[in-house]
Amino acid sequence: MPKKPRQDVSAVESPAPAVERAVQLLRLMGERPGGLSTQELADVTKTPRATLYRILSVLTSHGFVQEAEDGPARYQLGPAVAKLGRQAPQPRNFVALAQPLMEHLAQTVRETVKLVVIDGLDALTVAVVDTGLDARVTSRVGTRMPLYVGASQRLLLAHAGTDLQCRVLAMPLAPRTSRTITDPPRLMASLQRLSQESTSQTHSEGIDGVGAAAALVRGARDAVLGALAVVYIQHGKTAAELKTILEAVEATAHEISAWQLERTPLR
Repeated sequence: MPKKPRQDVSAVESPAPAVERAVQLLRLMGERPGGLSTQELADVTKTPRATLYRILSVLTSHGFVQEAEDGPARYQLGPAVAKLGRQAPQPRNFVALAQPLMEHLAQTVRETVKLVVIDGLDALTVAVVDTGLDARVTSRVGTRMPLYVGASQRLLLAHAGTDLQCRVLAMPLAPRTSRTITDPPRLMASLQRLSQESTSQTHSEGIDGVGAAAALVRGARDAVLGALAVVYIQHGKTAAELKTILEAVEATAHEISAWQLERTPLR
């Protein structure tokens, strides 16, 4: 007796099989950023070719899927996926979890501490801890800074999608100081280097004489939630002091990430 063809049980049992298959395809492409051929997509998801092409056509038309650059008939996630990810709200307890650790960091390094997230083409400050000392750099919640300016901003941009990077590179890169990186090739080289790092430390890019040390804060599946930064007066800081600040920022960012992961269920 001939065997029945194998069926994708999850898609068949789903109340919306076409949607289920689309989600499977997107998740699969997310696991293989280099792209997959139509044959690979059909084999793994057990989707009939005609159905597969229809779904890919719809996803491509809306920018959720695109053809890979290494050749036709290979598909990868499109820019619309990254855009939706940036628009998704941060976990409700993200800032609340960070606040006490930010306060401890500020007391330790005796400098202002802030937490920034990507919002459009800017980095938005969502939390600040101010030491109240006379000689300090002040910051406030709601402050915006272009993503190409400074340590925490450029670190976030380096770990964002290529779509956002291209949009920032295409905009007028106005200098804030003489040290602001406004040359697109130089900026891209900086982003490529920072994409391999989780920390950054610069000075006098946004405001003359102001330095910053930043580290990424991550959540579930290693997703970047934001950047933790210490801002300080650069003049008079020794190399050892700057290293201590950067190490303290990195350790605190790791701790916030660990707390966030413990309280965010994987989906």
